[in-house]
Amino acid sequence: MTHSEAIAFVGSFSRSGKPVKDLSRIAGLMHRLGDPQDCLRFIHIAGTNGKGSVAEYLSNILRRSGYRTGTFTSPYILCYEDRIRLNGENIPEQALCRACEQVAAAVKPDEGFSQFELTFAIAMLYFAEAGAEVIVLEAGLGGLLDCTNIIQRPLCSVITSVSYDHMAILGNTIEEIAAQKAGIMKPGCPVVWNPFGEAKIDCFRERAETLHCDLHWQELFFFQQDGSGILHTGLTGNDFVYHEVEYHTAMGGMHQIDNAVTALVTVDVLRSQGYAIPVEAAQRGLAETQIPGRIQVLQKQPPVILDGGHNSDGVAKLADALRESGTGNWIGICGMTHADAVEHTAQFMAPLLERVYCVDGFVPQNVPADRLCQAFRGRGVKAERASLAKAVETAMHCGRPAVIFGSLFLVSAVLNREV
Repeated sequence: MTHSEAIAFVGSFSRSGKPVKDLSRIAGLMHRLGDPQDCLRFIHIAGTNGKGSVAEYLSNILRRSGYRTGTFTSPYILCYEDRIRLNGENIPEQALCRACEQVAAAVKPDEGFSQFELTFAIAMLYFAEAGAEVIVLEAGLGGLLDCTNIIQRPLCSVITSVSYDHMAILGNTIEEIAAQKAGIMKPGCPVVWNPFGEAKIDCFRERAETLHCDLHWQELFFFQQDGSGILHTGLTGNDFVYHEVEYHTAMGGMHQIDNAVTALVTVDVLRSQGYAIPVEAAQRGLAETQIPGRIQVLQKQPPVILDGGHNSDGVAKLADALRESGTGNWIGICGMTHADAVEHTAQFMAPLLERVYCVDGFVPQNVPADRLCQAFRGRGVKAERASLAKAVETAMHCGRPAVIFGSLFLVSAVLNREV
């Protein structure tokens, strides 16, 4: 199988696959492949927002500590291979082709797999073949019925912030969504939980008690009482103290301190299990982590920011970061794929924007630009439809602070110069 054939094979399946009520479909596939996941050790991460950042922080910390570290994330930003990495390097094309050929031979007709399930299977074959010592595994959608939940006895389950997203699949209330995320908890395995905001609900505590999981709370407020606290926060990075040690994040926004501390609490859990993780490795791991499309600074003066926050909580955090920067009257470039988040996006971003250019055409399922214009005009913002190429050109050369936001697919189009 060639590289183009491998990509075409995965692409021939739908993004969502047939609906699932249990994990039997992925279990059957993995069993036919020899259950490669059973020989691997995992840190399993679920949550609405923050899980990708926490995954990258942990991956870099573990790699800097000398562990052969696999990372599985979604969606991809620059290319398909960046979802599957070992020690920070994308899966090699030859390894991808070998694993994909095995998966193609094991898939039965009409089983209705999703692209994500097939990618997960490819990743597990690769990590097992490559001898990965620890896998940082990001759940795709929810947790309980996510194919990544086929793994047994993770080193630690991590649940980041929970908010409204994918309600048609996960449920219409925070409690229903949280119950899906809590599904990654396994009997007797430790759990790190970030109980911020609307996620302060009982299902996490109750499930942890039922499964006899040690529940480690990550709540930044408490850390300010034990020699910890925030030193500086901004668009270009943060400085904070955790247990009397100073740390820096290259990724900006107050919420990245939150994500970094979640990673550090997880590191404490790993240390208690015998993993040797020096403080210096944790400091370097946090400081070197930068993810495309997470308040990414494309230009410093005047600032041009690129962010893929696509749900109400993600957009709210972007708005908070822009407000805290002290810079006002932003030029906005907005493109979205989640129609149910349009009004929330306009609500949070409108007070910060002088004008917004609304774009579409960057992915088939995008929200029409006219619909975005309508939402922003309803909030008193000057809005006009524009091509993505023209909007980005305006952002980079208008001599004003600009922010490109609304979707990770938009981020991918901008970074891959599909404009």
